[in-house]
This record gives sequence, C-alpha cells and structure tokens, in this order.
Amino acid sequence: MTITQNIRTNTRIIRASFANKARVTQAQFRVETEEIDLNLVQTGGIILRNLYLSLDPYVRLTLDEDGNEATAPMRLLNVPFYGLGVAEVAASGSDKYPVGTLVTANTGYENYTVLKNAEDPYNFIRVLPAHARDESTGVGLYNYISALGMPGLTSLAGLKVLGVEAGKTIFVGSAAGGVGQLVGQLAKAQGLHVIGSAGTEEKVSYLVNKQHFDGAFNYKTEGTCEALARLAPKGVDYFYDTIGGETLDTLLEVINEKGHILSIGMVSQENGKEPYPIRNLNQISAKGVTIHGFIYYHHLQYFGELDATVRPLLERNAIEYRQQVFDGIENAPEHFINMLDGKYAGKVIIKVDL
Repeated sequence: MTITQNIRTNTRIIRASFANKARVTQAQFRVETEEIDLNLVQTGGIILRNLYLSLDPYVRLTLDEDGNEATAPMRLLNVPFYGLGVAEVAASGSDKYPVGTLVTANTGYENYTVLKNAEDPYNFIRVLPAHARDESTGVGLYNYISALGMPGLTSLAGLKVLGVEAGKTIFVGSAAGGVGQLVGQLAKAQGLHVIGSAGTEEKVSYLVNKQHFDGAFNYKTEGTCEALARLAPKGVDYFYDTIGGETLDTLLEVINEKGHILSIGMVSQENGKEPYPIRNLNQISAKGVTIHGFIYYHHLQYFGELDATVRPLLERNAIEYRQQVFDGIENAPEHFINMLDGKYAGKVIIKVDL
C-alpha cells in the first residue's frame, strides 16, 4: 500500500530567548524551516495556511521569563511566537471547518499552523463571512485582523463598556495605534469631543487632519496635564487607556467627577520598562471614578455588529484606518521590534509569503 504525502515547507519564527526587562532585539528570535504533511491532520484538528499575521504589542509579555501577565505555556522557548492571523483551512479532520474555510484564529508566526483540537476555545477561531474574500470594494482581507478584527472589536466594544454619551469629552491614549485611531473616529461619529496623544508631530497631524480628531498632542514634547487643559477646557469624561503608567496617574488627577476609564493595556510599562508607581488612586473614590478592565474575547458577540457597522464605513472611505502591511514571515522579527520602538503608525501586519 502506497501512502501518499502532501508536503509543504513551513517557515517558523521561534522564541529563542527572553528579553525580560531589556529592549527586545533580534536575539529573541530564530528562523527555522520544517516540512509539514497536510495528510497527517488529526481527527478533530485542522491545519491552517496562514495568509496575514497581526503584530501586536501584547506579545511582548511572552518575552518575560517570570511575567505574570502571560501564562507559562505562552512563554515557552523554542516554539513559534503566536498572534492573530487570517488563514484558510488547508487540511481538516473536523466537520465544522472544511478545507477552504476562511478564518481568523490564534496562529503561529509561521506559514502553517497545526491546531490539534479545533474546538479548543483558546484557538479563538472565527469563521469569516463570505464577503470577506471580496476585495473589489477596496477592503482588503487583512482588515479582518485590524479594523474588522480584534482592534476593531476592542474599539467598538470598548466604547460600549464606557457608556459614552454625545457632547462629552474622551481622551484616547496612543491614538495613532491600531486601536486608538478607530476609537477616536467611532467616538467622533457618536458626537463626542475627541482628543488623542501620539509620539511624533507627523502622527499628531494625521490624527487631526486625516482622522478628524478635535485635538491631539505630542506626549514627548508636551505634558499630558497641560495639553488637556488646552484641548479639553471642559475636562475629560472618558479615558480610553492603552498606556497606563504616568499618563494614567495624570488622568486620575484631571478626569471629571464620575468619569470613566477603560484599561485595555499598558504599553508604557512594556518592553523592559520599570513599573510606574501610581500616586493618585485616592481620586477614584474622591471623584467617583469608574475603572473598567477590558479583554476583547469577553465581547466576541459584537463581531457581527462590527462587520455591519465598520465595513461599510471603510468601503465608502468614511473612516481613515492607517495600517502598514509588510511582506514575508521571515521579516516579522524586524517589524515586531520596530513596532515596539514606535517606528510605525497604525496597525502592523505581515503578509505571509507562500
């Protein structure tokens, strides 16, 4: 009996070492190539052919050996980095996900990802709508890991959690990033006064002139307290916080009474930086401030609304979503490091070459 094989070459980006408190460098990455046989898919499992890969700051947490924000299995050495990706089912042992199904999922930094149990909820498999393949309206497939994916869901659902009201003021930290830029534009469409911060004058200009923020400032050249006094004379009612640290401490001091803060991340505390001691926690009770912790996968029920709301906005250019797509899985380490260093504006995506 002849056993046929269906061999593919799989280039993988391996976690080679921990960075801990140091800046991430190429030393944390290793590029390996292996062969994978699609015919060896297990019953109940699937093999994904990865098309696009999302680069996200939260993956930095997996490079801390003793980190308590990423579980031990997420911090193993000598295995591929992981991230959300757009993929097509290349081989299937699951009736639920036939070959050819287009999905987003937790994939490896690699050409092909083997999911031994397709029903594992931590795979975060989302079957994409049929129209996702239609790029004729100008909405590329990669948007399903950006404006129509996790960043988009975080933006849409985060504003719901904050309970924003028209006429009030929201401050968006790290507003030029993959989440912040969409938060600001969706909030503006809901009638809010929108202020953002970014790390270069070019990013600040883009927020105001292209993405129609009411105001923005460069946090590297102007203090947050002074900038908000200038740009938000009625004070801040909502803080969409991706930064943490000193910025969070300042907002606790200046936010209006009964203000709301949504914490989705603390990028200022990542990439080897020492934790900032928060001094204004007493303002939570003094002003009746509400702080909401946010994890996107607690809000997956809003994916349908996200697609129905944001895709038409993208199709008619009613929102400006800034993202950069780079070719080649082997180039992921360079772009991941550049992203952490703040060299890119907007969402960063790798197009996986096959």
